Amino acid sequence: MSNKPLIAVWGNPGSGKTLTTIKLAKALAAKKQNVLILCCDALCPSTSTILPQAAKQQRSLGELLSLPSLTQEELLRYALPLDDSPHIALIGYKKGDTAYMYASYNRERAVDLLTLARHLADVILVDCSSYLSADPLSTIALELADTVFRLHSCELKSLMFYASYLPLLTDLRFRRSLNVSVLSNVKVGQNEKEYSQVFGGIEVTLPYVTELEQQTADARLLDDLSGKDAKTYLSGVEHLIQLALPEEHQQVAKSKDKSSKTSTSNTTTLNLLNWLKSFLPKRRGDGQ
Repeated sequence: MSNKPLIAVWGNPGSGKTLTTIKLAKALAAKKQNVLILCCDALCPSTSTILPQAAKQQRSLGELLSLPSLTQEELLRYALPLDDSPHIALIGYKKGDTAYMYASYNRERAVDLLTLARHLADVILVDCSSYLSADPLSTIALELADTVFRLHSCELKSLMFYASYLPLLTDLRFRRSLNVSVLSNVKVGQNEKEYSQVFGGIEVTLPYVTELEQQTADARLLDDLSGKDAKTYLSGVEHLIQLALPEEHQQVAKSKDKSSKTSTSNTTTLNLLNWLKSFLPKRRGDGQ
């Protein structure tokens, strides 16, 4: 298996999984890392809330998982490149999808998808479904991930969710030592210390930012953030990256950034968008 980092983002509903995934992807893309995002939630597809303008051209993750066989070329065909962020591509369920629209798949198929994904990008981010019983891909991602960002929020439903899933998390296959506990969307006045104790220790805190809430409401999560509160939030995102990426991987990113500045003609430094476009016309009928 490739040593490309696989990072899973998981937590209770409303904990900010998709938001955190997108901001992580943007921060990694700024470091010239090619990022592939897998949005696993079929109960509430998030791709159209991230890229509403691209909804018509999107292919569904459910359809991809239902194919007779999986290949790298198929993954490239289903990946949706982001024009505004050329180092990011996304695969997820599309608007109108339901959990019953596609054939069920087994563990082997989920492992194949994640294995192939590791060969297509520098970093794979998996935006997991909260309810693992409804999504085998999220469950397998939590098992295979090099790092799991386990998001919590300062509210009772997060505590109830954590209590319900605690017996599951003790299973050795989930390797809890690789989990990074994150307290997300923390507002001024909330007792984050008390929640941290209940959740067994919080390693990173991501504060509530008004601008983030507005971006979410307006489907503009790919926009940049600004302001004092945003700086604190982005510092938290950088901390997560430092915890997740091995030092040698960060050195590769730095060397890639340096080479891109000195030689823009080098084909080995093509960004993910151009790489995807080299495949897509042949499969979509847009060229020869």
